Amino acid sequence: MKPPIIFLDTNVILDYLERRDQEVEKMVSQMLLFHGKGRLILATSVFNVSELIDNEFQIQVIGECINERMSYDEINRFRSNKNEYRAKAEKNRMKVERKIKDFIFKNRIDILSIPFNEPEYYQELYELIYKYQLRSQDALMVATASLNDATYFLSKDSDLIKTIGDLFNTFDLRIASSLESFRNEVLEALL
Repeated sequence: MKPPIIFLDTNVILDYLERRDQEVEKMVSQMLLFHGKGRLILATSVFNVSELIDNEFQIQVIGECINERMSYDEINRFRSNKNEYRAKAEKNRMKVERKIKDFIFKNRIDILSIPFNEPEYYQELYELIYKYQLRSQDALMVATASLNDATYFLSKDSDLIKTIGDLFNTFDLRIASSLESFRNEVLEALL
């Protein structure tokens, strides 16, 4: 029997990497163990990795600004100065790269993509954008999960989960009962 494919949205990965939500962090840790044993496949898309890099840079740079006691207005002015922002981002580049590479590559997370060399694959995007009214980034992510036969889709984007609920087994990890359902229905079954 083929192991289930669990697609992770960027916000779930960030919760794990930044230790923002202990319950999600514990659950991702458990999934990483199951993934390492071949009981499930953890996956995300190249679009999510791009978003992860962007978010991690912002977290690191803005965190540094806060540590320097910059006000909200000063941070906004700083962010609009591309040269200063780039210099501060460059200082954090290796840290961000290492953090993301360690998560993705050391854990052998599957990075899914869409084979766009066939016209029928574009039909999925048309449906997601027109029928479901998804923004381009979300449409690319959902199409990637769908065209790669993801079994479960985990996110903390409640609006996205509501919108695509008929396409996947979705779990909104922002909601405690949904997180608990995933743990009980999916992870417990893999023990």
